[in-house]
Amino acid sequence: MITLNNREKINKSKIRVGRGIGSGKGKTSGRGVKGQKSRSGVAIKSFEGGQMPLYRRLPKRGFNPISKDSVAILNLDKIQSYIDKKNINPNEVLMHSILFAPVLSATCNSV
Repeated sequence: MITLNNREKINKSKIRVGRGIGSGKGKTSGRGVKGQKSRSGVAIKSFEGGQMPLYRRLPKRGFNPISKDSVAILNLDKIQSYIDKKNINPNEVLMHSILFAPVLSATCNSV
């Protein structure tokens, strides 16, 4: 039981910075001397030391989905006209390869 509940870790006090030289974290409070990182309220977000940041290296995506499927509009009127012209057998199952065959594409401007 004693190994599960180690009282030393629970009662460890926080380091109080800026409370005199003797504390070890006095004067500059462990921030070094001067500079942007020593000031309060300043964070250098996404700064990579002069290297081109990651958010500028990657292309802009916006609202264009990566896996965008191209959709071809094919109305029932078109399918019926193909059946009337005997290009499609009405008893067969309509497959993608049948609808976009070169014979049908030649008869119609846009499938």
